[in-house]
Amino acid sequence: MDTSQQQPATAASAGAWPEGIARATLDALSSRLCVVDTNLQQVASNRAWREFLPATPCRCLTAGADGSAGGTRSWVMPCWSGATAQLVDQAIEALRSGARDSFALEYECSSCVPSRWYLLQIKPLPGDRPGCLVFTHDDISERKLAERAQHLAAVRLKQLGAHLESVREEQSAAIARELHDELGAVMTMLKLDLATTAKQETTSAELRSKFDSLLEQVSAALQVIKRISTNLRPATLDTLGLMATIRWYVERFSQSTGIATQLELPEYVRLSDISSIAMFRILQEGLTNVAAHSGASKVLIRVEKNDGDLIMEIIDNGRGISAEQQQKPGSFGLIGMSERALYLGGHFSIDSSAATGTRLQLCIPLDN
Repeated sequence: MDTSQQQPATAASAGAWPEGIARATLDALSSRLCVVDTNLQQVASNRAWREFLPATPCRCLTAGADGSAGGTRSWVMPCWSGATAQLVDQAIEALRSGARDSFALEYECSSCVPSRWYLLQIKPLPGDRPGCLVFTHDDISERKLAERAQHLAAVRLKQLGAHLESVREEQSAAIARELHDELGAVMTMLKLDLATTAKQETTSAELRSKFDSLLEQVSAALQVIKRISTNLRPATLDTLGLMATIRWYVERFSQSTGIATQLELPEYVRLSDISSIAMFRILQEGLTNVAAHSGASKVLIRVEKNDGDLIMEIIDNGRGISAEQQQKPGSFGLIGMSERALYLGGHFSIDSSAATGTRLQLCIPLDN
C-alpha cells in the first residue's frame, strides 16, 4: 500500500484537544488559574481568575531589582499585601532558577470583610515550554473557619478540663482537712476516753477485754482516716514542699509494694501550687502503674533542673508497655498524665520496651 496517499492525522485523532474545548475546560474550573511565560507575561487564564481581578490592572507592591517600584502585572491578585507579593516574587525567582520545584502559601486577606483565606500555588508548566509557570488561587475560608472553630473548641475543652481538675483538687483538700481535723479529732478523743475507762479500778477484766478490742478498732479507724486524707491531699505538700512529699511517698510505696526504689532529687525546687500538685499526681499515677502492671523489681525516680525546665523521670525494669496498650481507649491514667503536662506548658513522653522496661518523662517549665 502506498502510504504517501493517506490523509494527515487531525489534531483530535493525534490526542490534542481543540483550543475551544481546552479553554472551556479551564473556564469550568472553580479554582482560579493563570499561566505566565518566561517574561512573566500572562498568556492564559480561566474565567474564575479573570472575574476575581479588579477592573483596572493590579500594581505589584514589591520593589524591582533596581529598587524602583514594581510595574503593572496582570497576574498579581488584588488581595495580596506587599509582604505576600514579595514572597511570591522570591518564590518565582527560586522556581525559575531551579532552586525549588513548587511553591504554596496560605494567607489571610485582611482587607476582605469578613476576612477570607486563600491558598496560592505556583508550579512549572508541564510539557515542552520551560520557564512557564502555572498559578492557582483557591478560596479556603470555609476550611480555615472550620479549623479555627475546632481549635477554639479544643482550647475550651482543655480549659474546662483544667477547671474541673482544679475544683477536684480543692474538694479533695477540703475533704482531707475535714477527715483529719474533724473526724480524726473525734476518733482520738474517743480512743482516749476508752483507754481512761479501761484503766479504772472498778472495771472488770471482762470489760477491760472489750475495751481493748474497741481501742484496736478505733486505732484501725484512725489509720484508715489518715490514709484516706493523705491520698486525697498529702499534708506535707503544703507544709514541707514537693521534694519532701516525693521522698515520703516513694518510701511508703516501697514499703507497701516491696519494689526497690532509688531517688535522685535536687535539694530544693520552687514551683507553684498547681505545678506541685500536678507533678505529685503524675508521680502517683506513674508508680501505681509500675506496681499494678509492670512486674518490676526496682524503679528509679529522678528529678532534675535543666535549662529552665524541671524534668521528672520514672524508670522501671519491668515488662514494658506496648504501643497498643498505650493507645487503648481506657488508658485514662496515661491520658491524664499527658493532659496535666500540657496544661502546665510542658510535655509527657513514654519510652518502653520488653527488654529495657519503661521510662516515663515529664518536663515542665520552672517558671510556670
